[in-house]
Amino acid sequence: MFKRFWIGSIHRQIAALAIGPVIGLVILGTISELVLRDDLESVSYARMTALKVEMVIDQIRASDSAEQKAAILDAMSKAGLQVEEVSAAELSQKVETEIPADDVRRLVRDNLPTTSATAFRSETSAGTLHDVLVVGIGNDRALAFLPAPPPPDAWISDQQVSIVLQLMGLVLPVVLLSLYAARVIAAPLLEFAEAAETLRPDDGPDKPFNESGAAEIRTLARSLNEMRSRVRGMIDDRTRMLRAISHDLRTPLTRLRLRAERSAQPELKAALLKDISALSDMINDTLTYLSNEMAAEKPVNADLPSLLATVCSDFSDVGFDVRYVGPERFAYRCKPRSLARAITNLVENSTKFAQEISVELSVLENGTVRISVVDDGPGLPVSLRTRVLEPFFKADTARTSSDRGGFGLGLSIVDDIVRAHGGTIELLNRAPHGLSVQMDFPAEGHAACGAAPKKSTGNFACAG
Repeated sequence: MFKRFWIGSIHRQIAALAIGPVIGLVILGTISELVLRDDLESVSYARMTALKVEMVIDQIRASDSAEQKAAILDAMSKAGLQVEEVSAAELSQKVETEIPADDVRRLVRDNLPTTSATAFRSETSAGTLHDVLVVGIGNDRALAFLPAPPPPDAWISDQQVSIVLQLMGLVLPVVLLSLYAARVIAAPLLEFAEAAETLRPDDGPDKPFNESGAAEIRTLARSLNEMRSRVRGMIDDRTRMLRAISHDLRTPLTRLRLRAERSAQPELKAALLKDISALSDMINDTLTYLSNEMAAEKPVNADLPSLLATVCSDFSDVGFDVRYVGPERFAYRCKPRSLARAITNLVENSTKFAQEISVELSVLENGTVRISVVDDGPGLPVSLRTRVLEPFFKADTARTSSDRGGFGLGLSIVDDIVRAHGGTIELLNRAPHGLSVQMDFPAEGHAACGAAPKKSTGNFACAG
């Protein structure tokens, strides 16, 4: 039954949680009203004492001897209601003090029959009992009763019980609905949000959203999983198409290169080879962007200074002013080939617009590892700092030129590699000119390596 309720419709569950407690509390209130009513003899001390008084009077009247009367009075005194026989004159004597309305004697008298002759006395003529209620029994005789003090009041009165039940009728449904909303509605939605934030359209499980819970939540999860499958199918179709096109272009480009090599016109030959080289680079970038090589590479502990210095050395060998700045040794868990590819793309981009380039490695106070590629180029407009990371985006200002070609995939590949390492990338302009590409990687990458960076002994250029 509970399982069927839990996987049922949300609006039915809300209705049950809102109406059910109210009905239950109404039933409980009705039962408590019957049990706790003041007019029930089982709960009225004054009424019970008055009944005892009437019983004693009836027994005394029915007794035939003084011994029976004495036994009755003695038994009642032992039972907690002290009593003694007095003269009827005690009924006519004036009361010395005013009897409070809450005095037990007044309460007992109010529960006696109206025909009973009663009086309050501070003490009897014999002086054995004090503060008594005198009740006439006829034949010029009376009985003086000293009721025991009433029991202490209950820790909660009937009125307070009623108020508590009313408050519970208001508060309990609200509490249940709040807990229900947090558990059945909010929690699955937060799980969906977390899954969506970490979801990659071309990677991960086929059904990242858990199809459990209420009917509406299951329907939403099923719709998201189906949408994810459709998106993955679209991406796979696009990827296969672009891979096929890029691969098929290699054969005609090879033929063009061979024909250009046989050209007798040096200027035409150089122009053709340049265009062919640009097209080849575009195809290589496209295939690299569409390949799963980065995702397939396993993280290993690598010496970041050595990796970055190697990239700088490759560019220095062909005449570019590229240098590494940072510690001499620092172990970090990463995907070295992918990370080297990202740094290479950034440095290559900087060589097109700048004269001096430096690759800097540092560790921030919170343990974050920062790699920066800094150049003295023209910088980048603020409006383009995020757009240049988008696939196939090409800007026509600042750091691009019409003769440099490309599909606009270099920085997109860098962004994918950085995010695959759990890092972030930010492009910042320098003063008075230049660009700094900062890549911050989480500290967990070197937490288990046991290696801390040695202090840099100074900046050094990477030589061939």
